Amino acid sequence: MDSGLCVFVDSDWAGDQVDRKSILGFVVIFKGGAVSWRSKKQTSVVLLTVEAEFIAASMAVKKILWHQRFFQSLGMYGSQGTPLLIDNQGVLDLIKSGQINDRTKHIDIRFRHICNHEKTDDIVGEHVATEDQMADIMTKSLGMMKFGGLRKRIGVKE
Repeated sequence: MDSGLCVFVDSDWAGDQVDRKSILGFVVIFKGGAVSWRSKKQTSVVLLTVEAEFIAASMAVKKILWHQRFFQSLGMYGSQGTPLLIDNQGVLDLIKSGQINDRTKHIDIRFRHICNHEKTDDIVGEHVATEDQMADIMTKSLGMMKFGGLRKRIGVKE
């Protein structure tokens, strides 16, 4: 049974032209409408786009767990995993394999919980095509057409 809950997550990489910190963003969709969203500058400079997106995914997983508990308390959510929709295949591979290597071990301790929640089926990391990434509205400067289209898709009215 589909829970109706999914989360789109994205990050730009070193998007701030001054300090080169990345902007993370996610949109929580429930039954077709946005119920929560966030855009935030990350607190540290990262060397790889995978790191920026992994940090964003970590924040999104915390929000997923909160929403799962909330909707369960209302009797509106079962126990199935919530899709975590990411457009970076490297991040998905890292989440699914849980394999930390020399290039990623510095983020191991802080963000290991994502891999644990994938293994316990709280989340299901899934690929979303870049053109379908609704979290772009939180992380990038967009043209009016793209912005308007994404705004409509997440259920925000003009």
